[in-house]
Amino acid sequence: MSGSEKRKHPRHKKDAPLILLEKSNVSVLRDGAILRDVSLGGLAFETSLDMVPGEVFEFALYVPTRGWVDGKGTICWVKTDGKNLICGASIEVREWDQQRLLGKWLSPSDRGVLKFFFPGKGVKPPDVSS
Repeated sequence: MSGSEKRKHPRHKKDAPLILLEKSNVSVLRDGAILRDVSLGGLAFETSLDMVPGEVFEFALYVPTRGWVDGKGTICWVKTDGKNLICGASIEVREWDQQRLLGKWLSPSDRGVLKFFFPGKGVKPPDVSS
């Protein structure tokens, strides 16, 4: 990753199946890749495929318990890691509902219904034990 790269969305380390598809024929499986991290605008993965910066590919990413997200990616950078490559790519998710699904997976709400009553970060409910 270059020092001049400016990400719009934070990356999250996630473990999920990632499939790379052949651009010219999206019905042809190219590789099952190992996901390293993902954001709403990009991902990093490990692959045995020869990939170069600027290359466009199709992908399918399984969001555990929620379903598949698919779209188009463009390789931004490539590093060698032994016999495999580590690639960073910008991505465009195909459907708005898949984008929403991905966003919920990356930033789940851990406050449940209390977020409506106590919307501020770090705000604790009042002590009512007396």
